[in-house]
Amino acid sequence: MRNNKVAKITLYAMIIAIIALMTFVPQVGYITIGSSISITTIHIVVIIAAWAFGIGEGVVAGLFFGIFSMIRAMVAPSSPADIDFINPFISVLPRLLFGFIAGGSFYFIRFIKKPSDRFIVATVVTPILTFIHSVLTLSIYYVVTIVILHKYSMGYIALIGGIFTINGLLEIAGSLIIVPPIVYAIAKALPKLSKVRLNNMETFQNLTYYDDITTDFRQKLVSNLKKFVKINSVYDETSIDENNPFGKGVSSSLQFIEKLARKDGFIVNNYDNKIVEILYGEQEKNITILAHADVVPTGNGWEHNPFKVKQKDGVLTGRGVSDDKGPLLASYYALLALKKKGLIGNYQVRLLVGGNEESGSLGVYHYFEELKKKEPTYGFTPDSDFPLIFAEKGIITFSILKEVKFNGVISLSGGEAANSVIDRFHLVLDSIDELCSILNSQGVEYEKVNNNEVIIHGVAAHGSMPEKGVNAALIGLKALSQIAPDKKLSALIDKIDDVYGRGIECDNTSPEMGQNSLNVGIVEYKDGLLKVVVNFRYVNTTDEQTVLTAIRQSFKGYEINILNKNSLLWYPLDSKLVTTLLKVYQDETGDKESKPLAIGGGTYAKEAKNIVAFGAQFPNYDTYMHSNQERMKLEHLFKSMSIYAKAIVELGNLIDENEV
Repeated sequence: MRNNKVAKITLYAMIIAIIALMTFVPQVGYITIGSSISITTIHIVVIIAAWAFGIGEGVVAGLFFGIFSMIRAMVAPSSPADIDFINPFISVLPRLLFGFIAGGSFYFIRFIKKPSDRFIVATVVTPILTFIHSVLTLSIYYVVTIVILHKYSMGYIALIGGIFTINGLLEIAGSLIIVPPIVYAIAKALPKLSKVRLNNMETFQNLTYYDDITTDFRQKLVSNLKKFVKINSVYDETSIDENNPFGKGVSSSLQFIEKLARKDGFIVNNYDNKIVEILYGEQEKNITILAHADVVPTGNGWEHNPFKVKQKDGVLTGRGVSDDKGPLLASYYALLALKKKGLIGNYQVRLLVGGNEESGSLGVYHYFEELKKKEPTYGFTPDSDFPLIFAEKGIITFSILKEVKFNGVISLSGGEAANSVIDRFHLVLDSIDELCSILNSQGVEYEKVNNNEVIIHGVAAHGSMPEKGVNAALIGLKALSQIAPDKKLSALIDKIDDVYGRGIECDNTSPEMGQNSLNVGIVEYKDGLLKVVVNFRYVNTTDEQTVLTAIRQSFKGYEINILNKNSLLWYPLDSKLVTTLLKVYQDETGDKESKPLAIGGGTYAKEAKNIVAFGAQFPNYDTYMHSNQERMKLEHLFKSMSIYAKAIVELGNLIDENEV
């Protein structure tokens, strides 16, 4: 939620700053030509804000357009009529109403199904709104100055009206030329902020055959997802035993999907509460879908119980709705729909549900390496983004241990998983006065627990994108280093502070995959022992051994333990697997623009052959995996079901046609 608020505040600040510059910089917001023509261009910003971002942004832009025009009339009037704009009813009121009308107009335009039609209608509305701005301003000017104040004659208003007409025509032409290309550029550059959609990701207009055959399973999908999410399937060391290798919650989650599949007539095997196998067909060649039933810890800051799905305005929120219980069930019901319709060919379909994806992938390791099950012929994991993922960064998770004494520090603790940014950091000190003073001076959000305990608040994010979060532990460690300078602590901070790995001199970049990343996921200090767990992800311009060498050289004097390693994944864009799944996505969505992605996240695709990550997060929509806002649109969940159904059939066609 805080990420959204920061983005919103930043956007408002930018809109206000642009209007201020246009108001007070000569010949920008008010362009004077000769002695009679004065063209106002600031209303263009209001229209852009309303079209690109929404009603609220339109109202804010209109409000400050009015406020700044009033201030300008006070300090730098350019004509006798400008003096009247000192009156807020003349300067502020019409602009505020204009912002609301513009925002409302574009709001209703968004109900038009086809994106291209929406853009055309909005373009036509733009000059109409400019005309409305002129009429509003002149009308309210007339009412205030003549009807209420009796200040001018009708002849003066006729003169002003004539000037407004000439200027208004020029303003209409200017808005039609300027606004649409700027809105288009904003929609391309800021897809997550802009409400303008350039493809049909917002509404899938054309229903397909696979939409039709999966429609009957939509209600069951939502109903069972709500039950599924209720099960707290976070890895739990405290309840691990012989029958629950990843904790009782994970076992319960696996047993839920096992029971569901048995009820629907599938062959089901639960292998030691590590992984559940759901089978249709007995052939050797197979389509394998790899999904997982475990979830990351909930973290803090949820507005509701994260293990209870909240459904509002077509959006589901809760832990696991997008990672990975929602996409898992979309895959399951896609398979069930094909089974019911008899659309599965001469191949086996195998849905594998692991219980340990978020903390080690031991369930899949157990299946392929210990049980020696056959590798996939083709397949996918519904655990990332559409259109598909052709490359994944390599991942090395390691811990740093050192016996050290921090003066005045009793204990430190923060983080629950290596692959999440720490959003709360708990410090217990002899005295917290100096710490609080430093945090206050830096504008850090924190809370006092008692006289010697402080909890610093950060912003959670996925460990593959630490730059999107605010790491509370790093804030706390830096503050401690200011209170009592310690060379060892300062040196450690220097090594782990940069999210791209510059601190350990391992900040490689790649045109295809971006940059290396470093996430501090867990920090603990008690009884003189400091423990830091780091999740490092590397691109294709380096290699595992180079990264390991950099880690060991950077942390000499510390005990280094490599906790987990996942090699880099790369599939050629012209491979049968990639081209087939890409075409499936394009056929089902109509989206021909989105391209295959290279990501920092690690998925089950690394744990088996012939697998890529395939959905279910759609372009231009953030599901906020691993955060306290995790969400999934219902229409995206339903469309995923049809995509996965077609994917099974098309990959199966490759097997039937011996394209293996």
